[in-house]
Amino acid sequence: MNLPLIRGRIANFSLTSNRKAKLSDFPAFLERIGDLLKEGYTFAHCIQMLLPFHMKRFEEVQQKVDEILHDGGGATQVLKLLGLEKQYLVSIELAELTGQLAETVQIVSQQLTFQQEMKSQLVKVLSYPVILFVFLMGLFLAFRTFFLPNISTMVTSRAQNDTSTSVQWSKFFLHMPDYILVLVTLVLGVVIAFIFYIKRKRVDLQLSFLFKIPLLGHFWKLLLTRQFSRVLGNLLLAGFSLQHALDHLKKQEHQNQIAYVAQVLQAKVILGDSLSDAVQLDGYFYPKFEHFIAHGEASGMLGRELILYCELLDQRLQATIRLLMTMIQPLLFMIIAACVIAAYLSILIPMYDVLDFI
Repeated sequence: MNLPLIRGRIANFSLTSNRKAKLSDFPAFLERIGDLLKEGYTFAHCIQMLLPFHMKRFEEVQQKVDEILHDGGGATQVLKLLGLEKQYLVSIELAELTGQLAETVQIVSQQLTFQQEMKSQLVKVLSYPVILFVFLMGLFLAFRTFFLPNISTMVTSRAQNDTSTSVQWSKFFLHMPDYILVLVTLVLGVVIAFIFYIKRKRVDLQLSFLFKIPLLGHFWKLLLTRQFSRVLGNLLLAGFSLQHALDHLKKQEHQNQIAYVAQVLQAKVILGDSLSDAVQLDGYFYPKFEHFIAHGEASGMLGRELILYCELLDQRLQATIRLLMTMIQPLLFMIIAACVIAAYLSILIPMYDVLDFI
């Protein structure tokens, strides 16, 4: 397999035509590939059959796929060309080794379906509050332009000093959406800077830093443990020894954190530690992961226990994401309610001064 040549072709294609030709409904595409593979079709035939139905201008993409397969590439390189995210490519690459490609692409399809559902729900949750917030900003701008100068002139003309406390409070409340917008922009800027900062660090420093952050560290351990247990469990179920399975995970190039964790665990296993002891000592994994591993080691069904634990983590992850989604909209409406209250106060407070003058 000429990997440098294949990577070069994927990179060149990504820079030219991949933006113009986009695969539609990736989850359904993968689900159908899995069905066809189970019926005995080869992966190359699956792509030839399905690509015209999921891409409008598929000829150039099909040509690149044929070149990759001709040079010895496999499903991993083809799906990377088509735009599959790196976090899923690890499972695809290892599935090619274990002969479980059909099952794995269908599992990835289910994960992508859930991801798309959450994105769609997020758009629905955000659309109405965002539109309402934009409308409120326009309303506040109109108040600042027309109402505030008139009421300020009226109050200051009747007041003994040049300025009025009520007018100052009114100005503050009418700029409430601006303060919120600036705060959101600052938070987004900090998040983007944090992502770039983390990506520039070594993998061990990335994990050490992420795990120290409250809530995020716990969530990241869940994600890391979920993916590691699935890929390791599949390799063990396919008949690989623990050493060989960790060696394959260490050498894969799609997920650096998985590769680093596999390298650390392999070094401890070579020295004679059991896997359950190794995962407990390093602290990279979700709580009680070592108990499942210890039970699997005792029963001789470690691969199945890892897959079972991964499925439990999948359920917990989906439940956590759904809970967060249900919390977003009430939080946004609380912000909008604060803006509405600020609008009322900006009108009422100067009115009291006017009433005192009458």
